[in-house]
Amino acid sequence: MTADDHHSADDLLAADDPAAVRALLHRLATIGDEGEPGDYRDVYTADVRWAWGADLETGLDAVVAAATRRRLEGVSGPGSGTRHEVEPDRVDVDGDTATASSRFRFVSTDGGRVLVAGTYADELVRTAAGWRVRRRQVTSR
Repeated sequence: MTADDHHSADDLLAADDPAAVRALLHRLATIGDEGEPGDYRDVYTADVRWAWGADLETGLDAVVAAATRRRLEGVSGPGSGTRHEVEPDRVDVDGDTATASSRFRFVSTDGGRVLVAGTYADELVRTAAGWRVRRRQVTSR
């Protein structure tokens, strides 16, 4: 056996990174539909920058506050009659950072009418607690 026949634990973890990033992106959608606004603290970094058109939320407290407002307005979350469908198309990992591009649809749960569709462009960072989104750019079409 040569040294090339053995894979280090770091090599095996790195191979799982794209799957871990995809799982995190799906978790974000689940939080938006079923979780609590405070759950976003487990998926975004403290210095997150979330942008969609003229809407810009900078920092984790701003993201949680905006999610809380959307819940109170009945725009998203439990009881809103909506859900997120997300398909991560591309995940590129470079050490402790990653980028991802996903297609999304925000649909009504009574018939699946598409309310909004577009893309998420995410920048992620590996933390001691796992992958977290540092930047999210939302583009709707």
